[in-house]
Amino acid sequence: MEIYLIRHGETDWNLEGRLQGQENIPLNKNGLQQAEACGEALKAVSLQYVLTSPLSRAKRTAEIITGHQKCPLIITPSLIERDYGLLSGLTPEQRSAFEALGIPDKMEPWNALASRALRTVEEIAGRYPQGSVAAVSHGAWINALLAVISEHKIGTGKTRLKNACISLLCRKNEGWKIEFFNITAEEFVKKLSL
Repeated sequence: MEIYLIRHGETDWNLEGRLQGQENIPLNKNGLQQAEACGEALKAVSLQYVLTSPLSRAKRTAEIITGHQKCPLIITPSLIERDYGLLSGLTPEQRSAFEALGIPDKMEPWNALASRALRTVEEIAGRYPQGSVAAVSHGAWINALLAVISEHKIGTGKTRLKNACISLLCRKNEGWKIEFFNITAEEFVKKLSL
């Protein structure tokens, strides 16, 4: 079984460095183009399902990808981004100022996020044991999952995920293997042609 992990396309908050968390921020023009390129590239894969976070930036990315496939789109709440609590919406400078105050940020703990991400892919594998699915999610969610599966060689704190990037997980017996990660639609097309 294969799970194509797709990060949503770009938003204006991505450009501003704001933590989006569970805020509903739409794709910008570039993000829509990235999602379209991703959908076009993934036409080479016969997806059985496209699963998506309910947040609008991921859902719109998933809708565009599904437009290139003949498969259903399924809203999957556990694919939602990390809850950044009181840091949500803040720029890097604002986060530094907030953290200097020493006030609890009420952010979802990283271990809880990583457990949720791993549990989600296990549930996806149990529900769709054959073939390929895409899961459209968010930077912190995907990075937490990559960190757990790679034993922290990549992912959180080490990998800056590109918008609309593609990563591929393959089920190997009881575990997961990362075939590739954080590649653009253009890089994916080149990879297929090799």
